[in-house]
Amino acid sequence: MKIIKTAALSLSLLLVACQGLQGERQGDYYFSPAGAYILDLGINTFRGEVVLDERCDRSGGSTTFWDGSGRLFRVDYLNVENHPMIEAPRFASDLTLLNLSLNSYLREVVAKAPMVTSAEASYREFLDDADPKALFAIIGINVDAAKVKDDEVESGTYYYGFMLFKRGDLIYVLQHRQPVLMPEKMKAVLLNLADGMEIPGRVRDDTDMEKLRRILKKMAPGGTNGDPVRLCEPAQG
Repeated sequence: MKIIKTAALSLSLLLVACQGLQGERQGDYYFSPAGAYILDLGINTFRGEVVLDERCDRSGGSTTFWDGSGRLFRVDYLNVENHPMIEAPRFASDLTLLNLSLNSYLREVVAKAPMVTSAEASYREFLDDADPKALFAIIGINVDAAKVKDDEVESGTYYYGFMLFKRGDLIYVLQHRQPVLMPEKMKAVLLNLADGMEIPGRVRDDTDMEKLRRILKKMAPGGTNGDPVRLCEPAQG
């Protein structure tokens, strides 16, 4: 199965000067940068072994997950205070922030991908009874593979589900791709993914894996204490 990474909303448009990390997993649990969340990779949303690609900077982060069936999932987190994609008026409501964020994805991420010929919202719903309240949408994306030189890209229409919700100073954007428009199934998948998240997570400096990494760095020739920016911590004000 072709993963079509390029058509999967290019991270270079979302995270400027971002850093690629190897990710941290302990058993079936994934710890995101900045202590934004912990995700249970053992939930039935995923089929088989899960591999991931992780990116982050001080204003947000994005981790893409592929399961054993080649299905794509993504969890982004955006800092409301300083993320360039969120230009919200003062005292904006959570619903306004979620709509602004979704519109920014359409304008700054989807529309600018070189292989995308058109994109439109096929479905949008505010989940008032969800905890926390969330904005759910499906975007239909038409892809022309001739516009890029990439054998992994196939022409056609893809449907990307978005579920956005706010916790504290962060907006979380859960994403999944499906080959056909199935709103209820897409919603169920993203709600299940949200249920598998623990928010907030653990700052990675405090996890056993990061402690081990720091020790190994100190022991290495010319070793240092490690660069805290690598963990993509939010700036401390």
